[in-house]
Amino acid sequence: MTYGISFAQKLLDAGKYDDAAAEASKALAADPDDPEPFFERAQAYANLDRYVEAAADYEQALKLDEEARVLTTDFVDDAYFSALLGAARTQGEKWLDRYPEVLPKGRHLNDARDWKKRLRGEMPSHFVKERLQED
Repeated sequence: MTYGISFAQKLLDAGKYDDAAAEASKALAADPDDPEPFFERAQAYANLDRYVEAAADYEQALKLDEEARVLTTDFVDDAYFSALLGAARTQGEKWLDRYPEVLPKGRHLNDARDWKKRLRGEMPSHFVKERLQED
């Protein structure tokens, strides 16, 4: 790290997502108990549309951060929900069931429920847009 920013984060900022994922993986090999490389790799995976892998890394980052307390929880919450939504769009709504399991007091409990309905065609898309603007 240089000046508090990891090399993986610099690569993320530069839009070099494959390289950022590889660099975060190296950092994880050196310190598997640090939540930040899991978060950075999840960010890279999400930008590469690898949502299932991103969700798994966000979950691990959240778990490790219960003790470390270095991540901004609301930001991770938002990113995690987005990864689950990406996974649900490509692999089925069941992915949204993970959200309340992992974050039972999360900011997107209603969104997860509403998006499941939308993916099943039970809710018009304009309603979901209105709900997201309210939250």
